[in-house]
Amino acid sequence: MSPSALAGIKVLDLTHYIAGPYCTRILAGFGADVVKIERPGQGDGARRVGPFLDDEPGPERSGLFLYLNGSKRGVTLDLKSERGIEIFTDLVSEADVVVESFSPGVMERLGLGYDSLKKINPKIILTSISNFGQTGPYRDYKISHAGAWGLSGARCTNGRIGERPVQLARWMTHYVTGLYGTIGAATALFHRAVTGRGQHVDVSMMDSAIMMTCHPSSIYSFTGLVHTNHSGRPGKEVLECRDGGYVGAFAWTLPQWERMFALLGVPEMGDDPEFRASFDVGNEKARRANREVMRTTIAEQVKSRDRMELFRTAMEWMAPIVLVATTQEILDSPQHAARGFFDEVEHPVIGNVTMPGAPFKMSESAWRPTGPAPLLGQHNAEIYGERLGYDVEELIDQGVI
Repeated sequence: MSPSALAGIKVLDLTHYIAGPYCTRILAGFGADVVKIERPGQGDGARRVGPFLDDEPGPERSGLFLYLNGSKRGVTLDLKSERGIEIFTDLVSEADVVVESFSPGVMERLGLGYDSLKKINPKIILTSISNFGQTGPYRDYKISHAGAWGLSGARCTNGRIGERPVQLARWMTHYVTGLYGTIGAATALFHRAVTGRGQHVDVSMMDSAIMMTCHPSSIYSFTGLVHTNHSGRPGKEVLECRDGGYVGAFAWTLPQWERMFALLGVPEMGDDPEFRASFDVGNEKARRANREVMRTTIAEQVKSRDRMELFRTAMEWMAPIVLVATTQEILDSPQHAARGFFDEVEHPVIGNVTMPGAPFKMSESAWRPTGPAPLLGQHNAEIYGERLGYDVEELIDQGVI
């Protein structure tokens, strides 16, 4: 069996809630030894975010925490105590990567900024994940997922022309930020392998959100066109089928539209010069004139069909009609089963859970989940006692762990 891609890499995880833990979850899944460090008695705030098993809140019953922290070992440590800082520096001396998601300046106030960490371990990589990054006039501002989505310009591009902008799915910007954190940490590891030098990786949720929607800002930079609420093209719809389910119709190019019209039994619309003008680049006038007729026609045709049959036929025709899958259909998908996408995890409190696995596959380095999310302080004895040689009972009595 080939080794995992990040086997031997030691990561200290000082993150909480979503973006940072998602970053370290991916690192752990590809073989890094991730030690999650939480506040004694409280732990990561995600432990108090649902859904909860049987709707009963508890630090070991959060589905969100379980998903984000699989394959990690967990310890508690008070970083506001001198003894806690001493222990953390011991861990840093043998680590490869530290990932943190405190507000900018917190690590420095703890005496754990990058300049301090590299004195302990010159090859250390510090990945900092924050709302606006470590620099700039906004660096100390607080924003939510919705705030980042709005400030990035992405929100104003979603929704129908003339209506209010709509919000992206819950927490999406946090997950994307975590993914960029993973990319940053992995890139820094590659750079270190070449040069022998560590570095500070600064990840901003604001920047990450803009990267998701850089197309509108690029358009504006060379055309001056303000891209709001789609581009006026019809067909970017979620439509109801005869059996009550939904499909998405997301045509973009003229050939896609022609295949969609042919599949739906109205090929004459694809041949009509008046409608074809709607797909000319920059022809907003034609799009506005034809939008409602095309939307109504498509909706009527979709309404007369069952969703699974329509979806399968659309895939055969390479027409841009896709299933709006329910959660159960995602879990039951033969495509996911064939790729082994989902992992089965047994948790001592929650029980057996199915959750998404590897975000990508590598031919020589498998994704290997090694266990469920840790219980609060589960590996204190192993890390502090067996690995570092501390008296664990003494640390507990002192309130350090």
